[in-house]
Amino acid sequence: MTANTEARRVVVYGEYPPFPTAGAAATLATVQALLADDREIQVVSPKPSAAHHHAEIGSPKGGARLAALVGGAELVARFDPGILGASGGAGPAAARAGVALAVRRASASTIHLSPLTAPPAGKWVRAILGGADRVVVASEEDAARLRAAGLDAARLSVADEPWWLPAVVAGPPGAARPTEFASLPDVSVIGDDSSREAIESEVRRWAAISRQRDEGSSTSASMPLQVLSPLTPGPATSSKRWVGRIRRLVQRLLAGQIDPIVDQVNSLRRATIEAIDALSVGRPAMGGDTAANQTLSPPVDTDG
Repeated sequence: MTANTEARRVVVYGEYPPFPTAGAAATLATVQALLADDREIQVVSPKPSAAHHHAEIGSPKGGARLAALVGGAELVARFDPGILGASGGAGPAAARAGVALAVRRASASTIHLSPLTAPPAGKWVRAILGGADRVVVASEEDAARLRAAGLDAARLSVADEPWWLPAVVAGPPGAARPTEFASLPDVSVIGDDSSREAIESEVRRWAAISRQRDEGSSTSASMPLQVLSPLTPGPATSSKRWVGRIRRLVQRLLAGQIDPIVDQVNSLRRATIEAIDALSVGRPAMGGDTAANQTLSPPVDTDG
């Protein structure tokens, strides 16, 4: 991996769809902004999801895995503030040491914390957050508690909006959203069975809408294409146990022929969307390493 590629790579850690949580919406908003900035992204979630990897940082294995994935990239993470509480044994201590290593291995790091739920332990505040470039907390009170625990005040800032609260309190999916949550994607429109490709398509759609808004256009010319679901292989499932196993076996055997076609069709779809949007705002369609080719890093996960 070249130095230029490493500089563009960002590891985003946090809850991720299909989990319909406020944290997942906030992570999607982060991914949206980074995609619009033409960054190469790998998403890591605490639990198995549509993210490329998962790493439960409450375990030594999860902490070490996150540190390995960061490897010199920029890190943007939303951590459970409970990780800053008093240590309960060798296991948790080893896990926190892994998380601290992940933060320090990053070329730059921003850590977002929801409201503190327990008194922070000074040694873990200094170990985990001391290597961060920026720590964004929920309130001035939380900032004061972290300063008292030994964190440099210059690293601290308070969140502009309560991203840890539900973005849609009531109403059907797609209904009008409160003004303070207008910048966050609405994960209520994403189904529980959405594939990684479908979720990435939604993220790119939000990024495209954001670019159009920044350029003074309220409607994306490529919207008819964006609302079409990307091509995905059919589910290899069945209510009958043996039939499901046979289908999964056949799908694995044919993956080498089918997956390249699926990838090519979806790449063509993304390139067409980018070209239409580029022409609609009077700028030449981009090629090469551009937004037309923006992808979340290839989903190569060895978690099992």
